[in-house]
Amino acid sequence: MQTESFYNLLGNQHLLNVETASELKLLTEKYPWFHLGWMLYLKNLKQIESPAYQLILKKVAVHIPDRKMLYNFINAEIQKKGDKPGLENPFGTLEGFEGEMENKAGNPLIDNFLSSNQGSIRRSQKDEVNVENGNRLDIIEKSDTENEELITETLAGIYLQQKNYEKALSAYKKLSLKYPEKSIYFATQIEEIEKLKNTNS
Repeated sequence: MQTESFYNLLGNQHLLNVETASELKLLTEKYPWFHLGWMLYLKNLKQIESPAYQLILKKVAVHIPDRKMLYNFINAEIQKKGDKPGLENPFGTLEGFEGEMENKAGNPLIDNFLSSNQGSIRRSQKDEVNVENGNRLDIIEKSDTENEELITETLAGIYLQQKNYEKALSAYKKLSLKYPEKSIYFATQIEEIEKLKNTNS
């Protein structure tokens, strides 16, 4: 098919017939990713009422990125006449519901809110500063308190290396209560920490 004849068929779709259907079929076989060719071929099949129309429609619907455009192209005569399309629509739109959705009123409470020009609700900067300061204080308090489940020998050793003797003593005392089988080891560690504490103070 020549380019001029394709554009002629595209502009004058009343010229589509059995001969043009076979030419468009060859065109789509030669150029399978040519969307406009597939759309015109499908429209031709519909106009000549070919039994292959439904089969080709399923194939084309997968290839065309915009199914709404394909539907509008195929059903252009129906839309020009002003008729409601029948149940032939293979693209999943619900016939008969378009009018109901347009005429149906929305939620009156939401509509009233949207129609009143109250603007958006904003916090004052003073409230935001108070909330931020409150959050910071909560975070500081939570980070300052130790969770007894998280106390380990490693943590006690770190306290000792940092020369934070009070926390190291507290950690080893809690560990000796938590692990009584190691209480002799922890007792010696506590004694050494107390000696270091006395010599450094």
